[in-house]
Amino acid sequence: MLRTAAIMVLLTALHPFALSQPTNASNQLVQAQQATPVQPTRPRRIRVSGAVMLAMFERKTMPVYPDEALLKGIRGEVILNIEVDDTGKVVLCSPVEGDPLLVAASVEALKDSRFRPYLLNGTPIWVETQLGFHFSVEKMGGSITGKVECITSIPDRAEFRTGVETDAGVIVLDPHKISGGDPKLPPELEGKSGSVYLAITVGADGKVQDVKVISGDQPFVGPVVDAVKRGVYEPRLVDGKPSAAMIEDSYHFGPRR
Repeated sequence: MLRTAAIMVLLTALHPFALSQPTNASNQLVQAQQATPVQPTRPRRIRVSGAVMLAMFERKTMPVYPDEALLKGIRGEVILNIEVDDTGKVVLCSPVEGDPLLVAASVEALKDSRFRPYLLNGTPIWVETQLGFHFSVEKMGGSITGKVECITSIPDRAEFRTGVETDAGVIVLDPHKISGGDPKLPPELEGKSGSVYLAITVGADGKVQDVKVISGDQPFVGPVVDAVKRGVYEPRLVDGKPSAAMIEDSYHFGPRR
């Protein structure tokens, strides 16, 4: 009896402790979950225009004109789709168009090139962009020389439009203006300085649905808004599907103040 009573006392003493173990572990788990901040979804990479990337060269290596291409008189443009990692290094380079000899020279040059890291909200991020080189041949007397220049304006293609790839792998392309003239200023404003800042709503059909003036010099607002309303855009594309979007734009006239 004494032994049985001792066992009962021991079990009674251990019972509250045994029950408290899962409760404490559960509380610790909840506290850990509450203490861990939820990371916001951000783009894995951003797509920018070639003009932007040309201004971000830290070390630019130009292609060497291939001897075989010179002898054969091969000339023309090479356009490449590239990816630059968050350190500014070219990690992927795929040809879009161009003669194979000229493409090979261009890819080799970009391997030795370096960019400043592209910052999104202060954080370095991968970039997808396009760059191009123009190869030309010059004949002087009996000699042939090759000349290579960067292309500052890439032909407008949907795959080259500025956009963002989300964590879900969905490409979102910003609206791109495809038609519409510049604002026509009255004679009294010619040569004068002024600026207008707008928020423009572009529908899924590419037509301007609304124009809001954020700020600007009053005499210039009317002509600018009238011109913007007549514009037609290639709409925002989300995973290839058109959708409405609001974009910001600005117009500046005369010498900057």
